[in-house]
Amino acid sequence: MVRVKIFGVMRLKSGVSSFETEAGSVNELLNCIPGIERKEAKNLVVIVNDRPAGRYCKLKDGDEVVLLSPAGGG
Repeated sequence: MVRVKIFGVMRLKSGVSSFETEAGSVNELLNCIPGIERKEAKNLVVIVNDRPAGRYCKLKDGDEVVLLSPAGGG
Protein backbone atom coordinates (compact mmCIF):
# COMPACT_ATOMS: atom_id res chain seq x y z
CA MET A 1 0.00 0.00 0.00
CA VAL A 2 1.23 3.50 -0.89
CA ARG A 3 0.38 6.35 1.48
CA VAL A 4 -0.44 9.68 -0.19
CA LYS A 5 -0.56 13.10 1.48
CA ILE A 6 -2.13 16.12 -0.25
CA PHE A 7 -1.26 19.77 0.44
CA GLY A 8 -2.29 23.18 -0.86
CA VAL A 9 -5.36 24.02 -2.91
CA MET A 10 -5.80 20.41 -4.03
CA ARG A 11 -6.18 19.37 -0.41
CA LEU A 12 -9.08 21.76 -0.04
CA LYS A 13 -10.58 20.68 -3.34
CA SER A 14 -10.30 16.95 -2.67
CA GLY A 15 -11.64 17.20 0.87
CA VAL A 16 -9.03 14.73 2.19
CA SER A 17 -5.57 15.24 3.60
CA SER A 18 -4.35 11.71 2.90
CA PHE A 19 -5.36 8.37 1.44
CA GLU A 20 -3.88 4.99 0.57
CA THR A 21 -3.71 3.31 -2.81
CA GLU A 22 -2.18 0.33 -4.57
CA ALA A 23 -1.16 2.33 -7.66
CA GLY A 24 1.98 0.95 -9.29
CA SER A 25 3.23 4.29 -10.64
CA VAL A 26 2.75 8.02 -10.20
CA ASN A 27 0.86 8.03 -13.50
CA GLU A 28 -1.69 5.54 -12.11
CA LEU A 29 -1.88 7.46 -8.84
CA LEU A 30 -2.91 10.66 -10.64
CA ASN A 31 -6.06 8.87 -11.80
CA CYS A 32 -7.26 7.93 -8.32
CA ILE A 33 -7.04 11.11 -6.24
CA PRO A 34 -10.40 11.57 -4.49
CA GLY A 35 -12.38 14.50 -5.90
CA ILE A 36 -9.70 15.52 -8.42
CA GLU A 37 -9.93 15.00 -12.17
CA ARG A 38 -6.90 13.76 -14.10
CA LYS A 39 -6.53 17.04 -16.01
CA GLU A 40 -6.14 18.92 -12.69
CA ALA A 41 -3.85 16.30 -11.17
CA LYS A 42 -1.31 16.46 -13.99
CA ASN A 43 -0.05 19.85 -12.72
CA LEU A 44 0.71 18.66 -9.19
CA VAL A 45 4.25 18.56 -7.84
CA VAL A 46 4.97 14.96 -6.83
CA ILE A 47 7.44 13.92 -4.12
CA VAL A 48 8.10 10.20 -3.50
CA ASN A 49 10.02 9.29 -0.35
CA ASP A 50 11.34 12.86 0.01
CA ARG A 51 12.56 13.09 -3.63
CA PRO A 52 10.97 14.79 -6.64
CA ALA A 53 9.35 12.24 -8.96
CA GLY A 54 8.06 12.17 -12.52
CA ARG A 55 4.92 10.59 -13.92
CA TYR A 56 6.63 7.29 -14.72
CA CYS A 57 8.16 6.77 -11.29
CA LYS A 58 7.34 3.25 -10.06
CA LEU A 59 5.70 2.94 -6.65
CA LYS A 60 6.09 0.06 -4.23
CA ASP A 61 4.51 -1.04 -0.98
CA GLY A 62 5.45 1.34 1.85
CA ASP A 63 6.24 4.37 -0.32
CA GLU A 64 5.08 7.79 0.84
CA VAL A 65 3.91 10.24 -1.80
CA VAL A 66 3.34 13.94 -1.21
CA LEU A 67 1.24 15.90 -3.69
CA LEU A 68 1.66 19.68 -3.72
CA SER A 69 -0.32 22.26 -5.61
CA PRO A 70 1.92 24.20 -8.00
CA ALA A 71 3.05 27.58 -6.73
CA GLY A 72 1.48 30.58 -8.35
CA GLY A 73 1.25 34.26 -7.91
CA GLY A 74 1.96 37.45 -9.59
